[in-house]
Amino acid sequence: MKRFLQSIYRAVQSVEMNFSIIAMSLTTLLICATVINRYVLHIEIMWLNDLALYIFVFFMFTAFVVTAYREGHISIDIFRNRVFRNKPVGGAFYRVFLEVLSIGILLIFLPVAYQFMDRAVKYPEYGTLLRWFNTSWLQIFLFVALLLVLVHLLIILRRDIGELIRVLNNRPKAGRE
Repeated sequence: MKRFLQSIYRAVQSVEMNFSIIAMSLTTLLICATVINRYVLHIEIMWLNDLALYIFVFFMFTAFVVTAYREGHISIDIFRNRVFRNKPVGGAFYRVFLEVLSIGILLIFLPVAYQFMDRAVKYPEYGTLLRWFNTSWLQIFLFVALLLVLVHLLIILRRDIGELIRVLNNRPKAGRE
């Protein structure tokens, strides 16, 4: 069962990463097409900018999901590495603290995101230049992305608590040499 869940988790991570790569590539291509149309061909295609913006928003939502499972926060990593160098117990406590704090903050925002998503489902709004594009999809996707971040943070927290327990069990006892 554990292997099955791990394979599902890896598949979800792969889908997230591929979606992020595709969305960023599409955004880049659409912006390049807009620039070429405007300045080289002197043809203004207004809806290309809107489409690029919508795809970019999807990319950003997916990017913070990918950043969550890759644990990619550089400034926090630098702080932890400097302060807790050669202090495995302190570093393990700090990691658990950050995960709990992140989950707490996310749990504060999830109900608000759910309300936005619920409203978006009930009252769809369509783009002005892209009449087929339901901008409510962005609000729905935001809620789904936050749920995925929560799943990743919970998995990382479980791992970090295991690491904290391991570090605490391997710590030398007081009075022993």
